[in-house]
Amino acid sequence: MHLEKITPVKMSREAARALPRYALLGLLAVFIGNVFGVLDFWTLRDAENFGVAMEMLRGGTIADFLLPTLTGVPDWHNGPLTAWVSAFFLAVFGPLVGELTALRCASLFWFALALSTLWYGTWHIARRPEAQPLRFPFGDEANPKDYGRVTADCAVLLFIATFGLVRGFHEPTPATVLLALSCVMFYGLTKALKRPVIGFAIAGAAAGAAVLSSTLFGGVWLFAAALAVHAVVKDFPGNAELRCASLIGSAVLTVSLWPALAYGLAPDEAPAWFKGWADTQASLFGVAGPETFSWFLRNFVWFLCPLWPLVLAALWKWRHALTRTHLSIPIVAIAVSIFAVLFSSSQTADTVFIVFLPTLAVLASFGLFTLRSAKANVLDWFSVSIFTLTALTLWAYWLAWTTNFAPKMAVSISRLAPEAVPELGFGFWFALLMTTLWIVFVVWRLTHRPVVVWRGPWLAAFGLTTSLVITMGLFHDVIDRNRSYLPVVESIDATIRAAGIAPNDCVSLEGVPSGIRAIFSYGSDLSFTAREDQVCRYRVLRLRDRLTDTSDVVGEPASRANTTEHFVVVRPE
Repeated sequence: MHLEKITPVKMSREAARALPRYALLGLLAVFIGNVFGVLDFWTLRDAENFGVAMEMLRGGTIADFLLPTLTGVPDWHNGPLTAWVSAFFLAVFGPLVGELTALRCASLFWFALALSTLWYGTWHIARRPEAQPLRFPFGDEANPKDYGRVTADCAVLLFIATFGLVRGFHEPTPATVLLALSCVMFYGLTKALKRPVIGFAIAGAAAGAAVLSSTLFGGVWLFAAALAVHAVVKDFPGNAELRCASLIGSAVLTVSLWPALAYGLAPDEAPAWFKGWADTQASLFGVAGPETFSWFLRNFVWFLCPLWPLVLAALWKWRHALTRTHLSIPIVAIAVSIFAVLFSSSQTADTVFIVFLPTLAVLASFGLFTLRSAKANVLDWFSVSIFTLTALTLWAYWLAWTTNFAPKMAVSISRLAPEAVPELGFGFWFALLMTTLWIVFVVWRLTHRPVVVWRGPWLAAFGLTTSLVITMGLFHDVIDRNRSYLPVVESIDATIRAAGIAPNDCVSLEGVPSGIRAIFSYGSDLSFTAREDQVCRYRVLRLRDRLTDTSDVVGEPASRANTTEHFVVVRPE
């Protein structure tokens, strides 16, 4: 019983056998490569970041680069780092592969950063003595190197198998960047166990970069988590004052670079811009409303699946050793995040809770290893059943859409995008290949009793990746057309040109959401603005549920399929 309290993990050398590197890297490449199947803007968050990055490139002045704007209106909600990186990829790869594909390269960069730092961070703490499995009387237990590698592999596999991650991983938005920086911070804290000054400098830089890429709230959140870990965990070597100075100094230095450059290179525009930014950031701090918690209560079962059952197992099985370093670092970081949620008044719920995922994945991997074989197999059978059913359903809908053998299913697809038609292109054949590989792995699992601990996470990650590939390969055109605002932009553009517009005239988008403004700016050569002090001959109105009955409407309204959203052009009086 005493040994069980020391460590609840029993793992043989065979169970810790390495997952082949080509298999892990290949799966990660396919998962991340799904971003290139998104050929339009599926969310307004994605379009907004793209619009800010494009204005940086089109503006031509240092102020446009340092002080982000969108259709003439300052973008005070987020810092410029996310748009800087997107602008870099647009400038380098845009002329070669197109602007939207270049934008997906930015997504690939941030996600690769998240996965690599999560893997190495988990590897650092999993090799520590207190994390090792129980020693067997005659040896043959997993050695620290193998145990560390398999723990890191499982953490990454569980991370990409999480349902909540699918919603925005293809978008290089501030929320995605904050997720990547939370992984970088975790890596820095684990690195500090051997190199304290460098490790805390990395963690501080990640917190500072969070301010530059997302919001002040996000940066304070990460910095508070790093500071709490420094205060609670006692195994960091070296001088405590020097560690703390490294953390604070790197955070302050990273944050200060942006305003220092702005005030130095754009002294006329910077004071007014930063005043608006400070007011906006201050409004983000406040007690969260009930909608944040009600959203979580309604969605956490699927949003954090399959992590949350394994996290509960970790907390229960390791309950006698929760203060150990390999557990206390992720636990303290999660605790600070939960506390921060209480004051996330102006944050969207999914953005708040998605930052939990890296540390939850680490805890989940330690929890997985504590389960006995019968309970650990639940993840295998869950993955096999859920993702096989998902694949069969997706293929059934595609066959119905193609052959009309099930009219109701076919109509449900056609209704989403009436102009879309099935294609037998690369996406189809790649989806067929991944489905075949998934069947091979399912048969392997049904006919074998593998002891390797990564089998469950592997099936979960491969199953979710297969579902994504099938969705992207078979229905990307349907989703693109259903989510796209470009047809609306083209219709509005044609209406305004038919009504007559001079070269110097502008079109007002005042009151239109920033993401839609970005799409208008991208999809049309007209001069759009949302500034209140600029008088334009035409104005675009976005209406919900009803059309305007005013006499100054120009042309016909434009709308997307199956929505109550309408856009009309009016002549302001």
